[in-house]
Amino acid sequence: MAYTSLYRKYRPDSFDKMLGQKHVVKTLSNAVLGGKISHAYLFTGTRGTGKTTTAKIFARAINCEKPLADGSPCGVCEVCKALASANNMDILEMDAASNNSVDDIRDLIEKVKYVPVSCKYKVYIIDEVHMLTMQAFNALLKTLEEPPAHTVFILATTEVHKLPQTILSRCMRFDFRLLSTAELSTYLTKILDKEGREYQIEAVRAIAEAGDGSVRDMLSVADMCLSYTNDRLTYDDVLEVLGASSPKTVVELCSAIISHDPKSALEVTDKILSLGKSVGLLARDVAKTMRSMLYILNCSNANRFLSLPKDLFEALSELADKTDNDALVRIIEIFVNIENQLRASSSPTVTFETCVVKACDLTIDLDQDAVLRRLKDVEAKVRTIASHFGDIDENLKLDLGEVWGYLLNTVRASSTSQQAYACAAAIATSDLSFADGALTINVDNEKSLPAIKQYLQLFENTVKKRYFEITALKINYFNKEEALNKDIKTVQNLFDEDMVNVTDSSGKSNIK
Repeated sequence: MAYTSLYRKYRPDSFDKMLGQKHVVKTLSNAVLGGKISHAYLFTGTRGTGKTTTAKIFARAINCEKPLADGSPCGVCEVCKALASANNMDILEMDAASNNSVDDIRDLIEKVKYVPVSCKYKVYIIDEVHMLTMQAFNALLKTLEEPPAHTVFILATTEVHKLPQTILSRCMRFDFRLLSTAELSTYLTKILDKEGREYQIEAVRAIAEAGDGSVRDMLSVADMCLSYTNDRLTYDDVLEVLGASSPKTVVELCSAIISHDPKSALEVTDKILSLGKSVGLLARDVAKTMRSMLYILNCSNANRFLSLPKDLFEALSELADKTDNDALVRIIEIFVNIENQLRASSSPTVTFETCVVKACDLTIDLDQDAVLRRLKDVEAKVRTIASHFGDIDENLKLDLGEVWGYLLNTVRASSTSQQAYACAAAIATSDLSFADGALTINVDNEKSLPAIKQYLQLFENTVKKRYFEITALKINYFNKEEALNKDIKTVQNLFDEDMVNVTDSSGKSNIK
């Protein structure tokens, strides 16, 4: 006996077996039970979500002599038995992909006038209706709007935007949605139990994710996986069938990216691609792994949604602690957007490796969103600095060591000259305080006033003018008097002379 694929074997034959389309099922059930049958329906949605299956169930339900409580066909009455026959002439399916001409529609219109053989309604199911030519649509218009009382049209399409508005306005429209991974996993688990196959729950989850919301796609993948092994279905079996990369090596690649190590990242990339793995699939694997870390960072029960093997989840949890949401979001964007680049690329490997290096060092990412995100990060740091000065009591002195540390990081992140950074580093370790508009700096004998001047000038041109004003500058300079006198003028060139007060270790003012 010929093998029957899973999606055909477990195709629903009643409303209660339909998966995930409650809004559609409830409306159609009420229509059957209330006898309020429209002349034309339009079922639209992604492939494998149950459009044609629902159309067949509904076609039998509106003709059933004794529908069940949920509106489903009973399957035992004379009409249901007649419709179950391959020779029935009252439910007709037409594939618009291969019958899309105006002559095909004219032939259909000629048949519409004939009454049903054994049913109340004659139902025409036109699949992939968007493939009809414009002349065919025009020929169908009048009949679709005012068909004979015994005729019902059910149009199904995956591309509803290609239908003329004149067709859309004549139909009752139902949008079929993609199913969640959880719904698909539960459904596949029941099927595998009925088939008597052992499985890892992680394997089921991986197959459900590969379905991308489509029941038929998921069951097709499941068929391949079950054919691949006669033993227990494992997570590694599914990865092998899908051509996906080993989770361990993908985590290794993601770790190198998050650690800003392009050398290691390129080495791992070469190792994976040398095994013949698809560049597109590897990009998808990296994006999914980064997505898993987003869940781990933001959800306390992340593995409830991810259903990853324990060792893989622990490895990703450890890796997630080394990064943040902003970096993960941008890395995911890089590897999701690579799909469009690969289509036009003459060298997919080079394209992927470029994205890997860019993900390792997000500061070289010139994407507008990435640049704006970095600017936003700098602004956040500056606001944090300013907040240290906003709530100061006039008699309170504030230790600015932490604030200067922020300034130091800002200078480093803004690619300022090495000299300015060195000056910043020298001042960052000074004893700083700010009170009532007066900035006090204690400088030991290893620091010089020229360095202070250079950094204060940078400080004044960035943060100071935007957030707060220094009304007085006091520098306690613990050094020899002659060295002090030599450097005084450098500070006066930056601030007004009457604002500056420089003292030596004895507290004596040395401004002359």
